Amino acid sequence: MKIEPNLWQLYLQVYFQPLQPIRLDTRGAILSLWNPHGKVLCKDKNQRLSRFWQGALQRANVPYQLLWGGDKQMQYRELSAYIKCDLASGFRWAARLNQLGFYFVEDNQLHLYNSSDKAQSDMVTDKFVYRIIFAALPKKNSGCLAVRSAVQ
Repeated sequence: MKIEPNLWQLYLQVYFQPLQPIRLDTRGAILSLWNPHGKVLCKDKNQRLSRFWQGALQRANVPYQLLWGGDKQMQYRELSAYIKCDLASGFRWAARLNQLGFYFVEDNQLHLYNSSDKAQSDMVTDKFVYRIIFAALPKKNSGCLAVRSAVQ
């Protein structure tokens, strides 16, 4: 199933902010640990999902590094994992995490792939390092639904 064009264009405008130093000398997939099926969830559900998937990666002995993936200002961001793997494993993990798409880094190039339609792919940039930013994160994150307070 194709990812609709407007969403695909948003995915192509991605930037990443590592939570720890990231090694760029290997190839691997960048997968969101949040918002499966492209549906924005609340912070608590996303935190539970990220703990679950980090545990799954650890149990599978898959090395990973955490990073934020989002817009350039990180107003919208999702917690993601960079895992050292080949492209076929990237597709398998993306399907397992119920993600519409994922990124693959190889030879400093960043590619975007549709998780369920291998024909839909694009090169995001031929210089992955240009998509890595370091800035103070905004307090608000539109990558999570706000939880309404019961007390008004």
